[in-house]
Amino acid sequence: MDLQKTKIYLDKLNREFTRLSRDPDNIARIDIDIMASYVRELYDAMLSESTFSAAKSTPVAASKPAPRPIEVVEAPTPAPAAPPPPPVIAAPPPAVVIQPAPAVVVPPPAPVVVETPPPAPAPVVEAPPVAPPSPAAAPVNADVLFEEKQAKELSEKLSELPIADLKKAIALNDRLLLTRELFSGDGQVFESTISALNGFTQFSAAQQYLLDHCVVRYGWLDKKRMDAAKDFIKLVRRRYK
Repeated sequence: MDLQKTKIYLDKLNREFTRLSRDPDNIARIDIDIMASYVRELYDAMLSESTFSAAKSTPVAASKPAPRPIEVVEAPTPAPAAPPPPPVIAAPPPAVVIQPAPAVVVPPPAPVVVETPPPAPAPVVEAPPVAPPSPAAAPVNADVLFEEKQAKELSEKLSELPIADLKKAIALNDRLLLTRELFSGDGQVFESTISALNGFTQFSAAQQYLLDHCVVRYGWLDKKRMDAAKDFIKLVRRRYK
């Protein structure tokens, strides 16, 4: 064993152990590796070649080989003789079984299907054409809506100037008011009525259209709607001047 190296590594281990014992809670991985390297180096110093120098110089006496024991070999036991094979008894020939011939089954005759002719289709009876609903009869007192008063003042004359298109002459607010008061709020009926009135060339045709489709159906002769109906008819009259 190399005592000088062993002492050096022991001193290193003691110094490292003293340093680590001052702060045992903060031992890093590298500190552990350093201690392990010192231990390995100490171990190598203790197992140096000087340890075995004395052992190599002392010759070892050659030992005589021990005598080999004599093995006793037993004679093999003879195997018992195999029993003779059993006698072979010939099997009797198989009995011949005569099966009766299968009975021939004659299928019954196929049923005769008599096809019946399909029933004749029922005659189609066309329903008579439904006549369109006739326009409502004009009331006797409906003429009060179509009375034309002669304009005397300038403002009245200006309000009776002719117009080319009823759709453009009626503002949006007036359109909503007329739809609500004279057509029960049905905007589609109002638009179709204006389109029909724009297609006429004379006021008499427009008057008959209003009598047939609007005056009675929407109650223009009611006191609540009469003033609005008169104003609307006055506007329609200007379309044909």
